[in-house]
Amino acid sequence: MDEPRKTGRRWGPTRGTSAELNNLAILLRGWLDVSGVRISGLQSQLTSEHFHDLDKVPSTSTISEWLSGIALRWDFVEAVIDICSTNAEIAMSRRGEARSIWNAAEKSKRDRQNSNPRPEAVHPLSQDQLLSWLAKAPAVPPAERASDISVRSAAQRISDLVSEETVAGLVEGLLDNLHPRTWEILVKELREQGKSLHAVQLMQDLGSRGDPHKIIPVVEFLRTDGHFGDDRILLDSIAKNRTVQDLVTIIEAFRRDGQNLSAYVVTERIGVVRSTSSTVEIILDFKDKKETEALAGILMGAGKWRDGQALAELINQLRVQGIGECADLILMAAGSERAASSFPPLVNAIKDTCATGDIVKLAHAIGYMRSRPRLKPLEDTLWKTNHTDMLSLIRIFGSGRSSGDN
Repeated sequence: MDEPRKTGRRWGPTRGTSAELNNLAILLRGWLDVSGVRISGLQSQLTSEHFHDLDKVPSTSTISEWLSGIALRWDFVEAVIDICSTNAEIAMSRRGEARSIWNAAEKSKRDRQNSNPRPEAVHPLSQDQLLSWLAKAPAVPPAERASDISVRSAAQRISDLVSEETVAGLVEGLLDNLHPRTWEILVKELREQGKSLHAVQLMQDLGSRGDPHKIIPVVEFLRTDGHFGDDRILLDSIAKNRTVQDLVTIIEAFRRDGQNLSAYVVTERIGVVRSTSSTVEIILDFKDKKETEALAGILMGAGKWRDGQALAELINQLRVQGIGECADLILMAAGSERAASSFPPLVNAIKDTCATGDIVKLAHAIGYMRSRPRLKPLEDTLWKTNHTDMLSLIRIFGSGRSSGDN
């Protein structure tokens, strides 16, 4: 049962898609209660650095949704822990407790998908139906209210018959025929009908197979008028599935359109969402094409967000391929950009599987590139987790910094 907050106000009911997510939301609420932190106070302490794919802090309404269990994110869980914990030892304990529930929620999600792969029994769309509805979608942005109503009507009719069986055929018809505005309305309509999984599948398929030039305005519509985070689903799909040539085309198109953030997010996510072998291949391809800016974004993303064990594996593979300089740049990114709580497993992975020099390079990056306010939480975390040898290395390399950094 949801508990009242210290302020006397009560939390609303949890509404996550599983009991585990609801339990995790209640746990976060409890930590906020103990700390006396309201949602508005929580938002004021959040920064974009807390989130792996957001350029700004979400609104209080979005935070409220996450705290009810809806679309709860792991990086948000870690942010709440950081803000509510008075020291590194408490933070580490809470992170372990939360991670256990999060892993159970992910397992529950996989089990539901495996046991219910076809949640809706709907007849497939015929080609005539699809073409008929597409004909009602405007070729230009709707200029009048009547046109907007027509678009919504067409989107609703398509949404009514979207199912696991029909969505693949629907995507084929939509990729080259719908105006970006209609994509945004269709995704919104699917969500309103409780078909969020199909909305995600549409965006993922658009990212992996849609015309590279036509994707650009869709991202802008989804960012400004869509559900929070829909544009990032599309960008993640682009980063995970596209060939190097497509990626170059899309990144350049984003920059021409003034969507520099989208271009940056795509390049950064390439280094995060792909398997080790795929990431190595694409780094080699971008290096051969001399796409220096994009390559830098890929290496930054890998160092900042990749799981510790996966990052160590990537570093080893890059050295095997003879591009150790890329491995060194990833270690620099990891040392300067990663959150403090993610360092202990990274340090263990690099010490256990990488060359001795790699842990020294990581320590150098931490000590030399971090200012004193950013270094203190990391020192506390390493001390509490018995990484005193790493702490000593960091302090050796940090001793050469200018006084202005301390």
